[in-house]
Amino acid sequence: MTPDASRLDTRPQYAYELVASTRMTQKDLAAQLGVSERTIRRWLSGDIPISYPQQFTLEALVLGL
Repeated sequence: MTPDASRLDTRPQYAYELVASTRMTQKDLAAQLGVSERTIRRWLSGDIPISYPQQFTLEALVLGL
């Protein structure tokens, strides 16, 4: 898996699918990503967009990398 920022998908639904696919609690996921639980909730609600590095990290977690 190679980073490619052109694949950034800021839709809250995509962030939700990634978060759900990790099968981690939002607390554990926040610690893994170095963000707050509030940040994750804001991605999921669409209040703020997810950044590509965070999206890529979530995708890697989903794939078990």
